[in-house]
Amino acid sequence: MKRIKKFYPILFVSAIALLVSSCGGNKALVSSAQRWAEEGVKLDTAIKALNKAEKGEDTKDWAKTYYVKGLTYEAIANSKNPEFKAISEYPLVDAFNNYKKAYNMEGSNLYQGPIDAKMLTMANQFVNKGVEAYQDESFEDAFKYFEKTLEVKEMPVFENEIDTAVIFNTAISAQQIEKYDEAIKYYKEAAKYGYGEGGTYALMAECYKSKGDTEKYVSTLKEGFEKYPNNMSILGTLINYYLLEAENVDEAFKYLKLARQGEPNNPSFYNAEAHLYDKIGEKEKAIDMYEKAIEVDPKFFDAYYNLGVLYFNEGVALTEEANKITDNQKYLEAKEKADAKFKEALPYIEKAHELKPDDMNIISTLRTLYYRLKMDEKYEKISKKMEGLNQ
Repeated sequence: MKRIKKFYPILFVSAIALLVSSCGGNKALVSSAQRWAEEGVKLDTAIKALNKAEKGEDTKDWAKTYYVKGLTYEAIANSKNPEFKAISEYPLVDAFNNYKKAYNMEGSNLYQGPIDAKMLTMANQFVNKGVEAYQDESFEDAFKYFEKTLEVKEMPVFENEIDTAVIFNTAISAQQIEKYDEAIKYYKEAAKYGYGEGGTYALMAECYKSKGDTEKYVSTLKEGFEKYPNNMSILGTLINYYLLEAENVDEAFKYLKLARQGEPNNPSFYNAEAHLYDKIGEKEKAIDMYEKAIEVDPKFFDAYYNLGVLYFNEGVALTEEANKITDNQKYLEAKEKADAKFKEALPYIEKAHELKPDDMNIISTLRTLYYRLKMDEKYEKISKKMEGLNQ
C-alpha cells in the first residue's frame, strides 16, 4: 500500500503565522522596530516595518509609531554600521521630525517625557553638526542644522528659550548660500535682541545689496548707525557707500565728520576725507588731511602713498602743459615747476616704499621719479631691485 505524506508540520506553522498576523498586526511591527532600534540592529528592516505601520488603520494615528520611528532614525545616526548610512542623508533631522510629530499627537502623554529628554540632547547635536559643517564650508548643511536647532528650541521643554548665537549663525549660513530672504529674516531676529550690534545691521544690509535693493541697503545701514552710533564698522560702510558708490560728497563728509568725532585717532577717516577733497579739486585741504593722517599714525601707508601720488599727478599735469610751450625759456621755467612737484612727491613715495618694499607699483613710480630728477645712482639701484623681483 502506498504511504500518504504527512502535512501536519506545515499546517501547524501556517497556523502560527496566521495567529501572529491576526493578534499582533501593525502594532507588532512597531514593537519589533522598537526592539531593533534599541539594540541597534536590523534598522533598515525597522524603517520598512514602520513605513508599513504608518499606513495601517490601527497605527497611522498612533503616537508610538512616530516615537519609535524617531528612535530608529536616531539609532541610524549613531550607528557605525555603513549599511545603515544609506537609509537617510540626515537621520538626526528625520529623528527630530518624527519625535515632534509623536509629541503633538493625541495620546502622546506616555512619550512626551522621553521626547523632552531627547530634545535636550538633540539641540546640542544639531549645533555641533552645524558648526562642523560651517567649518568644512558645507554651508547648505550648516544652514539646515542651525535652522533645525531653532526648531528644536521651540519645543515645550525649552520654555521659550532664545538662542541668539544660533539665530545669528543661521543667518550667516543662509547668506553664504545666497538665501538672502532667509538671512534677512534671521538677522532681523538677532538684531531684535541686540546680538552683534551694528555688525548685524551691516551684514543684513549686505543681503539687501546682494538682492539689488539699494534703498533697503542704505536704510538698514542708517538704522544700524542710529542704534549704534559708535560702531565704526557700520559707519565705515556708510562712508564707503557715499564715497565710492553714490558719489554723494555732502553725505560722505557728514558721516566722515561723525566718524572722526568717534575715533579722532583713526587715520583712515582723515585719509578718506583727504580723498574727497582731492576728488572735488580742493588740493590744499586734501594735503592737510593727508598730513593729519600721517601725524596720527606715522606708519600709515595709505596717506604717504596718496599724498605722493597727488604731487606726482600735479607734476605730470604741469609736464603736459610744459610740452605744449614752443618758447625754450618759458618751457624750461614750466619744466622747473613740474620738477618741483615731483620733488615734493619723492619723500612720500620713498616712505611708502619703505613701508611696502616689494610693491611693484611703488617701485615703478619711484624709478620714474629718480629718472625724471636725474638721480642716477638711486635710479640704477631701484632698477636692479625691479629686475630682481621680476625674475
